[in-house]
Amino acid sequence: MSRWTRALVTGASSGIGDAMARRLASEGTDLVVVARNVQRLQALAEELSEVDVEVLPADLGDLQQLARVEARLADSDKPIDLLVNNAGFGVQGAFVDGDLDREVAMIDVNVTALARLSHAGGSAMAARGGGAILNVASVAGLAPTPGTAVYGASKAFVVSFGEALNHELKERGVKVSTICPGFTRTEFQSRAEYDSSNVPGFLWQSADRVAETALAGVEKGTPRVVPGATNKIAAGSTKLLPSFVNRRIASAISDY
Repeated sequence: MSRWTRALVTGASSGIGDAMARRLASEGTDLVVVARNVQRLQALAEELSEVDVEVLPADLGDLQQLARVEARLADSDKPIDLLVNNAGFGVQGAFVDGDLDREVAMIDVNVTALARLSHAGGSAMAARGGGAILNVASVAGLAPTPGTAVYGASKAFVVSFGEALNHELKERGVKVSTICPGFTRTEFQSRAEYDSSNVPGFLWQSADRVAETALAGVEKGTPRVVPGATNKIAAGSTKLLPSFVNRRIASAISDY
């Protein structure tokens, strides 16, 4: 039985977003899939023919295109009862040596778009007295991350924002969960030009496993979900270790 009637998934054209969409469709949840790559979205919609799939192409870094997705979340004719804020990207490299416009564009997608969509979706759900929001953060958001400074900071925003939103909305019938995956086998690393060749195999998870854990967590209304035993240990250690130790560990992993 489907846990939700209709879900809107951002970044649905690949990786964790694609896995989320497929899992939801297998349960009978109708979908609105959002990403920049319309060809991939259309191919996904054709594959998931067992449910109704609405293709909504949008670059969430563009405010006009983002507004179309906000309007869809506010539409009461075909209401969304699960919002999956998955879209995002990373940039690797020393901040002062990199492309500032690219870093700011990352904030636009990872932070601004997520906040605006959460407002649109959360407002509509609260008015109806039910719904759920699933925000995709990262274990990188739990400690400073030299070499991916802005990415880590953007995901720290998602963690803090999501947990606060959970507290604000739970009495209004809306669940909010934030998932913090670690290394996941997707296109993320190549797009970020991130050299992951030194990351041991046991640290990796599949996108499908992350999606499974995330959807189970948001169904329960768990504020923070960390998939995988290794990631749980890493997340727990960030609370126990001094900040300078966390920075050195992150620096060693990213070679910065």
